Amino acid sequence: MKKLSIVLTLVLIFSVTLGVQAALIDGTYEAWSDASPNGTQSAKVFIEDGKIVAVVLREFTDKHVEKDFSIYPWPEAGQAARSLGAQFVANQAAEADIVTGATHSVEGWIQAVDRALVKASDQKPNQKYFDGTFLGRSEVSSYGEYYKVVWVTLKNDKIVDYSVQRVLPDHTIQDPSFEVYGWPLEMARESYKDAAIESTPGYVDIISGATGLVIQSNHAVRDALDKALIAK
Repeated sequence: MKKLSIVLTLVLIFSVTLGVQAALIDGTYEAWSDASPNGTQSAKVFIEDGKIVAVVLREFTDKHVEKDFSIYPWPEAGQAARSLGAQFVANQAAEADIVTGATHSVEGWIQAVDRALVKASDQKPNQKYFDGTFLGRSEVSSYGEYYKVVWVTLKNDKIVDYSVQRVLPDHTIQDPSFEVYGWPLEMARESYKDAAIESTPGYVDIISGATGLVIQSNHAVRDALDKALIAK
């Protein structure tokens, strides 16, 4: 099988410059892959006595709904979710075999494990967030029982891109040109995006005429930022 391995940049730096590898601190560490238009992967890594002892893998759709692999139409993804944890433990690294038919999922889980190991390391990067694109989900609106899903792209602890979709109660995506309350939602979305890029990440001030949009969007962005955190 094709083998894909991500070696921690942090470990490489310290191995080369100091001749030692960063140690792993005991605990449980959850991390997330970059989000694609189709969803995202997560990994919960358990460290005991400085070793990886277990890994739990999950995958979410573009609507931020967890996939149920017992009914998922591509069984290869479920096979990968069940088998890769043991490989990560055996390899003691973010290293696993690619499963044919589930390449994207496996790559996402490898990245998520890699990031979890960075969180577990006693030597961490000098920044608050991982660079990448992270998926966040808001609370459900009391007005229309919809929620928002956002893709937040971070670079050097700043938001550099943002996109959003509204998920309706039947789990369909609302056409953004559809005006629910009589004001142009697309204009408010663009105003929010501009403000999100300019402001402190996750804290956009209320936009006149779009209070609910800003509050719900801020919650979704903060959820994405939480997934991007290197250390709390």
